[in-house]
Amino acid sequence: RACIRAEACAVVAGLWAHATREQRCSIYASLRAVLPALPQQGAASHELIVLLGNLLLPAAASAAASGAVTDAGLPPHMASHVMDSFVAALRAQHQLLSAHPNAGTYAALGSLVDVDGHYLETAPAHASARPEAAPTQVKLESLQAETKFTENCQIVRLSASHTLHGGVLRIADVRRSMMVASIRLYAHNKPVADAGELKGRWDLWRRVKTLPVAAGQAEVRFDFSVPVVATNLLIEYATFHEPAVGASEKLQCPRCSRSVADRHGICRHCGDNAYQCRHCRNINYEHLDAFLCNECGFCKHSRFEWLLQVRPSYVVERITTEAEKKRLVAMVEAELESADRRHGALASHRRAIEARLPAPE
Repeated sequence: RACIRAEACAVVAGLWAHATREQRCSIYASLRAVLPALPQQGAASHELIVLLGNLLLPAAASAAASGAVTDAGLPPHMASHVMDSFVAALRAQHQLLSAHPNAGTYAALGSLVDVDGHYLETAPAHASARPEAAPTQVKLESLQAETKFTENCQIVRLSASHTLHGGVLRIADVRRSMMVASIRLYAHNKPVADAGELKGRWDLWRRVKTLPVAAGQAEVRFDFSVPVVATNLLIEYATFHEPAVGASEKLQCPRCSRSVADRHGICRHCGDNAYQCRHCRNINYEHLDAFLCNECGFCKHSRFEWLLQVRPSYVVERITTEAEKKRLVAMVEAELESADRRHGALASHRRAIEARLPAPE
């Protein structure tokens, strides 16, 4: 990731600034070893090129030539080798582009329309050619494929694996009788057929964040110092604030709105059960005072809206069972069939485009 590469380059720059001559020779040898691989890294080499460019600045080079161990850059013989490597790499890449079989097609297309990519390639591209998408902020509902609930947890099976960078929790319609004090977030990165498989399986979950929530707080912003990869999320409304004196909520009948004093929740006026969910009429007999409805997830004490900063992830967990192997083999075969169809469509479009372009002079 770009942020990790930038931090790594900052560490190298700091080491260089405080290193002795012998230590700088060792650092330079490590940098020199990766120079031939820069063309294969594509845009991912940007941070390292910036680092080398800063070390090549004239002011840094003149200071290095004086022999003083300061925050100087590369001495002349090192700078000369770096520049020769850059020039050789640029020359080789220019020759590859000029001799590419589709170079004439792209040139002809460029004279007619704006082309900002190489969309006619049918050969596999190096991983470095895939641009790093910036995280986007989306609602949790847009990411979920399925959701299950317990008395205080929400288990979300995502539609695909995502890298989570942070997010925002908005809390509305807060009732003073029961206010959440802390929320724990857990991640799980193995695909499952049903979110119910993860219910009660705390050994499968990894806690990634604990969010403190002040009484009456309307918004909580959070981020992960290390991005989290997840296919499933568990949100646990873990602890609650002590209700203020006189803030305890009276049991109210959902049908006639009258107070219910019966310990079983039966309204003596209409006979309805006051412990039923306001939305789906489900009754959690094991936890009559549950924070969430274990059927639909409705919460009468607050309304929560989760916004997450995510981007697609292709990181997967190790396969440990035969069932996981069969499921993932089926997924791979489906993706291969999809890729083959797209490959055929792309080849067809390419032939049609080439037939309509003017012949090269």
